[in-house]
Amino acid sequence: MDEEYDVIVLGTGLTECILSGIMSVNGKKVLHMDRNPYYGGESSSITPLEELYKRFQLLEGPPESMGRGRDWNLPGPALS
Repeated sequence: MDEEYDVIVLGTGLTECILSGIMSVNGKKVLHMDRNPYYGGESSSITPLEELYKRFQLLEGPPESMGRGRDWNLPGPALS
């Protein structure tokens, strides 16, 4: 990463997302990142369903009868 940014925002909780949005609409070059593969802090959700299976190391993945993984939204912090 050889790029330069005006602001680096770590985390994707509500406060961080608002801060990142405000800075970017005011012309700042923003790098917004999180260590998790999903957005949101305490209000996060896990999408797609395959991420839930990975978290619990269930190698077989969700059954086809559950439909598309993106159709599911599960609370993230409650699963931590």
